[in-house]
Amino acid sequence: MRGIVGLWTAMTADEHGTEGDEPAGAPGAEDATPARPRRKLPPRRPDQLPRGRHGLSDAEVEASQRARILDAMKALAGERGYHDASIADVIKRAGVTRKAFYKLFEDKEQCFIQAYERDLARLLTLTLEAFETQDEWADRVRAALSALLHALARDPTAARLCFIEVVTAGPRAIAARNEAMRGFTIVFDTGRLEDDRSRPPALALNMVGGMSEIIHREIASGRAEDLPNILPDLMYTSVLPILGPEAAERELERGAPGGG
Repeated sequence: MRGIVGLWTAMTADEHGTEGDEPAGAPGAEDATPARPRRKLPPRRPDQLPRGRHGLSDAEVEASQRARILDAMKALAGERGYHDASIADVIKRAGVTRKAFYKLFEDKEQCFIQAYERDLARLLTLTLEAFETQDEWADRVRAALSALLHALARDPTAARLCFIEVVTAGPRAIAARNEAMRGFTIVFDTGRLEDDRSRPPALALNMVGGMSEIIHREIASGRAEDLPNILPDLMYTSVLPILGPEAAERELERGAPGGG
């Protein structure tokens, strides 16, 4: 009986190896190819969707990706300028794939335009809401411009996006800017229409252009956070063609230290 057990043990050892031994011809443990380490994924930001199954619709996923891409484009264009904000950097900051980017946007310029239009729409809404809080036209303009300047000062990145980078981003961006800025004409056109004297319809558009140039100059000089300080100058140029030089002078005096 003991001989049979010994024979069986020897046979099984030859075929399979005993515990602690290796099958014939197998490399030693030290020669085994180590398992490839798993790629470490970057930490997920709070605004990113959870990995794997999340139960969101395709529309919800695309809305989240679009918002993150536009935020990334705004931030990078504000930090580096439009031309130095690459698609590779945008998708990296947004936490999306290149495929997801091109599913949502035709190219970099279209992405920039949508980021610009989103922020300008927000600024226009704040401006017009402030405009509606007053009764007299000059007071309405002052409230509107003050709201716009303070909003830009609080968000210098949006200021640079909407008044500096948009004019460098290409012909489609400039066309979008020209169309979007027309939204501000109501602030000035209301005064023109209330005036008994005849004023050309293009006056309001010219006033918006002048306002934009003054704001552009201040932001380009690195003074975005000080934009509220130019309110008296903007009020002077706004009031002068509608209410005349005396009213315009009063706006300068109002903004001077110790003014009303």
